[in-house]
Amino acid sequence: MGHVSLAGLLRSTVGTVLALLACTGLVALMAALAVTHAPDGTRDLDAYNSAPRCPSAPSAPAECRWTQEFTVSDVRRTFKKGKLDRATLTDADGTAWKTEYVTNGPVLDDMDKGDRVTGTIWRGRVTEVAMNGDSQATEAAPDDLRARFFIGALIVIPPSLLMGAVCVWRLGSRWAHRHAPQDPTPGMTAALGLAVAGYFTGLASALLTSAAGENVWAVAAVWLPLTAVMAVATRVYVVQKRKRGPFGVSSPPGSPETR
Repeated sequence: MGHVSLAGLLRSTVGTVLALLACTGLVALMAALAVTHAPDGTRDLDAYNSAPRCPSAPSAPAECRWTQEFTVSDVRRTFKKGKLDRATLTDADGTAWKTEYVTNGPVLDDMDKGDRVTGTIWRGRVTEVAMNGDSQATEAAPDDLRARFFIGALIVIPPSLLMGAVCVWRLGSRWAHRHAPQDPTPGMTAALGLAVAGYFTGLASALLTSAAGENVWAVAAVWLPLTAVMAVATRVYVVQKRKRGPFGVSSPPGSPETR
């Protein structure tokens, strides 16, 4: 858990205050983003769903939707997390349209060079492709951005709140024992380690579920058990540390090291 470095951070009043300010700033940032952006999170999606059909092929990006036939001229699949699959579609005039895909199905899986697909164009980009009765959105299709904010909040807010609580706990302890300074307890150090690990757990959960798109429930389904396991491991670590004491020997109940 990085006991030495985390304990060193908590031993420093300046370091503890800076950590408190950092996690408070992250929570404030997420709250500000939620207030200013989340209410309009479906604006583009609503505009797309209500967009009328274009009377003719648009010569410039337009608010209406237009469908036309394309020939698949290139397909590049990547099997790396965080990387998007790509396909190049060529229209009847020979113009190449670059498309990217968050998921690999149901159309992209069957797409090969030379295939004919039907593409939907909106605001100058291909937002959807259809082939053999199936359709699939491209990366250019508008999303419900509220899911993105919820995922961001899941990644940032819980560990930031825990880190803030640990910093306040430590600062309060230093003030209460200002005439006889004490090292941070195992509980403080372990809780700070859990908070730091929480950021990486959130990011890992988002990456592991990226194939499902920006799905907050999928992210939460991975994040919750991982966090629960880490919390249990942290608790076991603290209990064992209390039993051993600071020098590897049992500490008497009620001693400062066991709190």
